Amino acid sequence: MRFTVQNPSEALLREIRVSQAVARVQQLPTVFVANPLLAAFIAVVYWDHVFRTLLVIFVAAMIVIWTPAALSWRRLRDRPRPTKVSAINERRAVLFSFVVGLLWAVAAFVLFPAGGPEERAALVILLAGLCAGAVSFFSSSPKASMAFYLPFMLTLLGQAITFMAPRAPVLPAAIAVFTASAVLFTQTSWGQFVENVRVLVDRDRLLQEAQRSGVQLELMLSRMSDLAMVDELTGLKNRRSFFDDIESVIAGSRRRGKPIAIALLDLDHFKDVNDTHGHAIGDDVLREVARRIEETLRQEQIVGRIGGEEFVVLLPDTSPQQALIAVERVRKAIGDTPITAGSGVQVAVTVSGGIASLGDGMTVALAMQQADKAMYRAKALGRNRVEVFGAVEDAIASR
Repeated sequence: MRFTVQNPSEALLREIRVSQAVARVQQLPTVFVANPLLAAFIAVVYWDHVFRTLLVIFVAAMIVIWTPAALSWRRLRDRPRPTKVSAINERRAVLFSFVVGLLWAVAAFVLFPAGGPEERAALVILLAGLCAGAVSFFSSSPKASMAFYLPFMLTLLGQAITFMAPRAPVLPAAIAVFTASAVLFTQTSWGQFVENVRVLVDRDRLLQEAQRSGVQLELMLSRMSDLAMVDELTGLKNRRSFFDDIESVIAGSRRRGKPIAIALLDLDHFKDVNDTHGHAIGDDVLREVARRIEETLRQEQIVGRIGGEEFVVLLPDTSPQQALIAVERVRKAIGDTPITAGSGVQVAVTVSGGIASLGDGMTVALAMQQADKAMYRAKALGRNRVEVFGAVEDAIASR
């Protein structure tokens, strides 16, 4: 398995080496504690099954071999992030990891045959945990990670096949599957790490280019902030922006003693639109639906897109009955006139809605749950309609 970088630039490779070195320094305290501690656990498990002096030597060797790493962490932890790291640094990490992995492999080779079923199971569990920890902690250095866990996992597999396969073939198979999964996950983690570093490098490059070209950095950051708060497809507020903006509006209505309503709108059978006409037409439909919602509602009523074809509306100073009138207008604006998509295709869509009151002391999350129940009631009653949470319950209670 090769761990390559697609479309590498010198800046990207340099930042990858720096990020790998920084990540290893941050992880040193954990691995310094984990390796001797696991060695001590294994020594306790096998205390009555092998020569005890060997177990003491094994634990001591783990402490001695990891002590330089702990000293390195103490020396480097307070230093500023380096700007350049030699490629030799990574090769040293691979070599060190391989040496420690071989030590664990020797332990697995010697200890596995000496124990009974319980001791062997404990050894497999502890070494599997050590392997999983290596994959997780050293995701930035896949070669070092594999150099560490493959020696003892492959040794463990060989011992399990030798001593367990004839009467218990499940254990070797489980070790093999776990080891293969660890290798695949190492590859996946490496790809994610490279992409994360690539994003940081590209961001720095764009900022430097903006400064060199005289573009005002404040305008660029403002634009980036706007994009982060707006749904890119419809131009409405996205989920984060919607919930951030409604807090002050809700507080103002409550100070004035005015009612507040919240509504959820969901397009009916929108999947059929995508399946029949394609996602490009579906996107055109969503954009037009968003435009009709905004044009139909008042300016102070806040609209957001919180899902694929789901929209939310906060209606301040509005009772549920008044909200029903407003949302009914939206429903008719969407359903009464077919939407002409960009390619001239006529698409007829309808919308189902649910309304709930945001009472004093009630959380927005609870009100949205109630509006969601009302919306699904509208779906169950035939779609293309709007329901108010509690309306049916109140009608039943008044009988």
